[in-house]
Amino acid sequence: MEVIFVLVDSEEAENIGAAARAMHTMGYGTLRLVRPQASHLGEKALALAHGSQHVLHTAQVYDTLVAATQDCDLVCATTARHRYEKHHYTSVRDLPATLQAKGEWLRRTALVFGGERSGLKTADIDACDLRTTVPQYQLQPSLNLAQAVMVYSFVLAAPQTQVQITDQRLNSEAMAPAEYASLKRLLQQLMARVGLPERYRSYVLRGVARLGREDLYVLHKLRSALDYALDRAATGTENR
Repeated sequence: MEVIFVLVDSEEAENIGAAARAMHTMGYGTLRLVRPQASHLGEKALALAHGSQHVLHTAQVYDTLVAATQDCDLVCATTARHRYEKHHYTSVRDLPATLQAKGEWLRRTALVFGGERSGLKTADIDACDLRTTVPQYQLQPSLNLAQAVMVYSFVLAAPQTQVQITDQRLNSEAMAPAEYASLKRLLQQLMARVGLPERYRSYVLRGVARLGREDLYVLHKLRSALDYALDRAATGTENR
């Protein structure tokens, strides 16, 4: 299913750029603008997009929300405003399940966001099929436009996302078998040296077997420091 992000009456170029960046980081690239009050191709928008400028360059501009969403199977309004009419509001938490339940009937879904000052107009709300909202701790303050886009894009993309940070630690390589065996031997010597009862030594070694590479290196450093401290203490005692 394709998800389209529609910004209506956007007033700040920075928000348009930041929204494009939020979309792109979560794997979405189709942005449509309805009656934008700021340029999505200006310097400020492009600067805030940072690596996602292509989303802005391919964005389409429309005069009405109906025109912008006429090819969409489901149009979802996003709002944080209290309205006097009685409506059902779907939490963004529940939105993925709501969309998934419709299965193959949905080929293209639009998420519609209002302007920074007052959100979506009533007429635009009425042009949507579903009203959705982000649960908040309190009614005010509401989310910034780009923040709202980030929340929706993250929630919808969550099943497909993964941590992208590469492990840059010095000890990212696995501990060599010979080094691991040496660590166990030296630990046994250290435990004997400090007088740890025999029945506890096996517990320690079984715990070591469950450690990952980073923890093994930390333990190795700790073992080395303890041996060094014990050597210094022993030498000081002998010199007295």
